This record gives sequence, structure tokens and C-alpha cells, in this order.
Amino acid sequence: MWWISGWFLIYASSIFFLIFGIQRLRAERNTTKAVSIDQISVVVPFRNEAQNLVHFLNCIRSQKYQPVQWIFVNDHSTDDFQQLFQSMAEFRFPIRLLHLPPEQQGKKFAIRFGTDHVTTDYCLTMDADVEFGSDYMKSMLAVPAADLVILPVEMTAKRWWHSFFTLEYLFTTLLNRGVAGWSRPVNASGANLLFRVDVFEEVDDLDEHGHILSGDDIYTLRAFRDNGKTIEIVESEDLQVTTATPLSIGEVMDQRVRWLSKSGHVGDLLNNFLGVWAVMLHLSYFLLVIMTIFAPALWFFVLLFVLKTLLDFTLIRMIRTKWNAESVIGLLLFELFYPVYLFALLGSSLFSQPEWKGR
Repeated sequence: MWWISGWFLIYASSIFFLIFGIQRLRAERNTTKAVSIDQISVVVPFRNEAQNLVHFLNCIRSQKYQPVQWIFVNDHSTDDFQQLFQSMAEFRFPIRLLHLPPEQQGKKFAIRFGTDHVTTDYCLTMDADVEFGSDYMKSMLAVPAADLVILPVEMTAKRWWHSFFTLEYLFTTLLNRGVAGWSRPVNASGANLLFRVDVFEEVDDLDEHGHILSGDDIYTLRAFRDNGKTIEIVESEDLQVTTATPLSIGEVMDQRVRWLSKSGHVGDLLNNFLGVWAVMLHLSYFLLVIMTIFAPALWFFVLLFVLKTLLDFTLIRMIRTKWNAESVIGLLLFELFYPVYLFALLGSSLFSQPEWKGR
């Protein structure tokens, strides 16, 4: 019983550390000065994403406000994307299509190439596979004028078991915000990231990591952080973009292994410590589950499961206030299988190196 008590105290302390961190982040948020819509250009790198671009361009059509430019950078696509942009010409939106030079490839170079063509103070990077609401650009008027602004990203589910992975991604968001409330952000997503162009040009260190195809977002975060620039995290449903969970488990695992790999390359000691801490917590939880299942009294396992579920639910409620069947299924799957998934993910990262967009 004392094993359960000890683990519960450590896990509960970790959860409440994040909860109070999120509250501190919200209390200290900078609202003194906001970005103007005519200061923003959007850069969207893409490669063989014609199907995704259909939805993205529809989102542009729905906007009540428009930025100065939507700059799309083609990273050597071989699909029929040209037709999509030709169809947008009649709507007279501020869209510009660029093509990455033959000697360059990858999202990082596409973003830098697009940023070189930005004439506004701010650049917003987005992924071609995201969708966003009609008030997205209008809501930019409330974004704080920091050097780097981390905007919200949520994963959506198309199959019932996707709810496990959407919840797992939500936990990374909660972890990032909770830690930022006490110290600093450890993660960012290039799917929805705003930065000052002049500061980006000052701190960009692409020459050091250009050979690593992914990780544009966390390397950008590192560059701004190491140079003492101002960084803000924004929470707003109107400024949230959504991206679909990959359809198959294999695709999801490949995606997560890529994410884990790029985090390791960055060399962020705080992020690495948090990763080790999470592994140790869930390893000990897994061992306790095994021990209690085979204990004479099954109620030890029930107690352990209920306590962890209640703590996780309390943390999730910091962001997700509306619950549906998908949320409940995701929570149950998370409680039952996350330790096993975590160990499978770590094992895959040691023995595989997934391709990224055919490279």
C-alpha cells in the first residue's frame, strides 16, 4: 500500500505543478500591446499536399479579415497543386505562390525562403494540413506583440481509436503551458507560429541544423530563447488550428518518432529532463499495475486506476471543458494503454528512422 501512496504523492505533485503553472501563465499574460492585421504575412510550406490545400484554401475564403499576403512555398511537389491556385485567382485574395530553388529542400529552407519575401513586421507560419475558423484572422488583433508567439494547435480524430492520440497530444500542450508558467516553454508548433521577421533574421541558426529535415519549430523556439527574446503562449479557441491524426497506427507512430527524434537533436536540458521524468512516472505506474493486478485484493488496482484517472481528468479540464463520448473513450484508452505505448515509442525511436514526405 505504501508503494501506491508514494507514487500517488509524486504523480499528484506533478499534476498540480502543471495546473498551477497554467494558472500562473494565464495571470501573467501580456495584454499591453497587440499585433495589427496589416503587420502580418502568412508563410505556408507544402510538399505533395494538394488534397490538404483544398481545405486550407477554403479556410482562406472564409476569413472576414485578410493578412497582407498568403505566401505558399512549394517544396518540389509532384502532384497537381497548380490547378488549385489557378482556381483561387478569381477570388482576388492576396495569395502568392513561390517555388523552392532546386538546390534547397525541406520545410526549414521553405520557411526561410518564404520569410525572405515577407515585407511585413510579422510572419505567421502554418502547415498546409491545418484548418481554422472564419474568425481566425480577426482574432489576430488580440495577439500580444511579442518577438515569438506560440499559437494553439489541436489534433482531431477520424476514427474512434484516434481519441487516444488526440488526448496524448493535448497532454503535450498542457505540459508546455504548465512548465511555461513556472519557467519557459519547451515546445512550439510551426503549424501555428507567429514571429517578428527582423528578430527571426537576427537569431536564425539554420546553418547549424539545416541537415535535419524536420524541427523548424523547436529550433526556432531555441534560437529565440537562447537570445533572450520575448516569447508568449496564447490560448484562444478562435486562434486554434486543427490537424487530423494520421489514419493508421503505423503512420501515427512514424509521426511521433519524428517528433521525439527532433526533440533529442535540439539538446534542451529542461525538455529532456521532463521526458525522463514522464518515463519514470509511467514506468513505475506500469509496475504498480502489474503488482496490484496479481495482488490478493483487486481493489488495490481499482484504487490506483481511479486515482490516476481523476488526476489526469483534473489536468485536462484546464483546457477541455466540454466532454463528449470521444473524450471519455480517449481518457479510458489513455489510462489503460499509455505506458505500453510510451515504451513502444521509445523502442521504435531506437531502431527506426521514418521518412518524412518521401525523404
